[in-house]
Amino acid sequence: MNRLENIDHLFDFLSNCVSSNRKLIFRGLRDKSYALLPSIGRVKTPEGDAFSCVMEDQLLQLFKQKAYSLVSEYKDNKLALLSVAHHHGLPTRLMNWTKNPLVAIYFACSNDLKSKPAEEDSILYTFEYDGNIDQALDFDPFNIESVKLYNPQYWNPRIAAQDGIFTVHPDPLTEFSVQGLEKVAIACHLNRDIKHALNTLGVNHAMLFPDLDGISDHIKWLRTQRSNFQA
Repeated sequence: MNRLENIDHLFDFLSNCVSSNRKLIFRGLRDKSYALLPSIGRVKTPEGDAFSCVMEDQLLQLFKQKAYSLVSEYKDNKLALLSVAHHHGLPTRLMNWTKNPLVAIYFACSNDLKSKPAEEDSILYTFEYDGNIDQALDFDPFNIESVKLYNPQYWNPRIAAQDGIFTVHPDPLTEFSVQGLEKVAIACHLNRDIKHALNTLGVNHAMLFPDLDGISDHIKWLRTQRSNFQA
């Protein structure tokens, strides 16, 4: 596994992404020990059991019932409904990725608002996929045999800003590990410098979360974490 240990390494990595002809998506995680699992694979029932496919579908149907007035336009598209539920915190078999490496790097280094600096390296995953992504793809996410890519409608400004895309997993209890998946460690001492560099490039919390919360968090970072700040 490669490791980015200075800003030059970061820009070398980005240069390789741009110059290659590979079709890549990216995912950044704050902790390199964090398993590459969909969120439904991380939670347990009150009895300590993993959620089965049937139980996960029941979660989605309950979400649909409780939020019907807010999600009725997606009621006949289980995949789109699942993406909406996932975005709002429901555990699902979807996993967030982005087509923009800067976005993934931001999320990998996004712990510098913590009271203590990170003590462990963060991780950046790259996944090289075959073929094209069907913009109109629709399938039953609970009846698939292999991991599929899903490019959702940009119904939320955050998804658009983050250039989001999902992988959909047939077995969300198994860690994602396939050919074409690579990972790069990001040295923990680089987090703050990388956030400064990304901000210079226009990638910050206000851009990725284009709402009042995102603006507030960005201002907080400017005033408390960044030296020589500019609004």
